[in-house]
Amino acid sequence: MRPFSLLILFFLSTACVSTPSPHAAITPTPTLTNPWLGQSLPGATPRQFASGSFHSSPTFSPDGQVVYWGGEYSTKTIYTRRLAAGDWTPASIIYFSEDMRSYRDPFISPDGERLYFISDDALPGESSSGKENIWMMEKEGEGWGTPQPLPDLINAYRLHWTISVAANYNLYFSANEADIYISRYLDGNYTEPVLLDPPVNTDELEITPNIAPDESYLLFTRVATKSDPPYLFISYAIGSGWSEPQRIENIDYCISPIVTPDRQYVIYMSSPYSLAWRDTTFINELWP
Repeated sequence: MRPFSLLILFFLSTACVSTPSPHAAITPTPTLTNPWLGQSLPGATPRQFASGSFHSSPTFSPDGQVVYWGGEYSTKTIYTRRLAAGDWTPASIIYFSEDMRSYRDPFISPDGERLYFISDDALPGESSSGKENIWMMEKEGEGWGTPQPLPDLINAYRLHWTISVAANYNLYFSANEADIYISRYLDGNYTEPVLLDPPVNTDELEITPNIAPDESYLLFTRVATKSDPPYLFISYAIGSGWSEPQRIENIDYCISPIVTPDRQYVIYMSSPYSLAWRDTTFINELWP
């Protein structure tokens, strides 16, 4: 078994660094042609994305008009902003249920009809939890329905950090000894999770997957040892398996990569609490 617990403790200890609240820190100048919180668009060279304190990258609605993100780890809070009349509303804390107070690491499905997140609140029928579980809500009008935990066959795993779903709702997540799993969505139900085959999963640690909507490629973080930085890798679906992952060389630190809905930019944690982004030209450039 790998030293998963030591590595995660290392990440958590740095992720809880006290920094300015994102409630007031994100102050971009929005434009109608740039919905991504009004940030100046990057090229292939990474640049800072917004400012503040984060535990996950922002996830946008398909039209780019609404964004959610996880605040620093200790807050157990999800923030949101909305683009209205060409301007972004102030950041606000969002609660999806009166019975829940723990919200982390949101992810909107490619069709915008589902919002997934992680919570360590107690599951229905239980008095306490003590672990993080994946929850999901379906779109209802302009809002979201009642949060529901994913099935026990998924939430039995020891989970942490961001998850991702494809257009068909297949779920990708990392768990246990920091390998990446897939749970397929068939006939309206999630199936027993299975490990992705090598060469995606290795003796190193693979976390925070982000799957393309058509499952043609997978972005994820790989960490060699506790003393090494987390790097961004990409692997492509080839035949019945995955290609040898390739590192994105000019990204020196990456956790929680999320691609914008137009597939043009990847946003990621560039430190335990800050964000950066660059364009996605590397996806075509590295295609095997």
